[in-house]
Amino acid sequence: MYKITLTSLLLVSTILSAEQPADEIKAGVKNLAPTASVTSIEDTPIKGVSEIIISSGRGGEVYYISNDGKYLMNGNMIDTSNREDLTEKKKSGIRKEVVAKFGKQERIDFFPKEMKHHLTVFTDIDCGYCRKLHDQIDGYNELGIGISYLFYPRAGLKSPAFDKAVTVWCSDNQQEAMTNAKSGINLENKMCDNPIADQYNAGQLAGVTGTPAMVLENGMLLPGYLPPAALLQRLTTMMAK
Repeated sequence: MYKITLTSLLLVSTILSAEQPADEIKAGVKNLAPTASVTSIEDTPIKGVSEIIISSGRGGEVYYISNDGKYLMNGNMIDTSNREDLTEKKKSGIRKEVVAKFGKQERIDFFPKEMKHHLTVFTDIDCGYCRKLHDQIDGYNELGIGISYLFYPRAGLKSPAFDKAVTVWCSDNQQEAMTNAKSGINLENKMCDNPIADQYNAGQLAGVTGTPAMVLENGMLLPGYLPPAALLQRLTTMMAK
């Protein structure tokens, strides 16, 4: 049922180029990281420099490389004329595409009656700040903040945290199971067809390195925990820009 994989997310993303990278660029990347692959190549405003996305064990990373493949640059490209971070814009686009792949049947939602803001949160059952965030889920909802959960078991796919995520997903009442698990209640293990591995891989592609990790509607990543009032203030300020 769940066929979303890290490879397919990279291939179907509309923001990635369908063209194959130039041989020189591929060779240059191969010299540095033999197991990595270039999945996208696009021009940049700088003559002779291309933007590439490299797929590795950590997901998709944005780099810049000279068109002869000799010089690889890791860092953010800033358009000084309008103060726009072009690298973050690209990464936000990737995150937005990644989370959009998971419809309402492939996530666990906690929505208010009137939703002003919608966040996708990569979470881990055993993460302390994830539990703190969920303990205040009613507070977020009261402020019009809706949260969609995707699982990101930090210990990996073969871990107790992964098994707990599967148990929550396979429960008859996923919301109740999520709340109980994050309260420290040990649930009886359950197994079923589930998207947990796909969600974990999506988190890697989105650049998640810790939990909770909040992805905003525009694809921007907010790592860490913020209490309801502080999060609303941050969202209001960002929307005003």
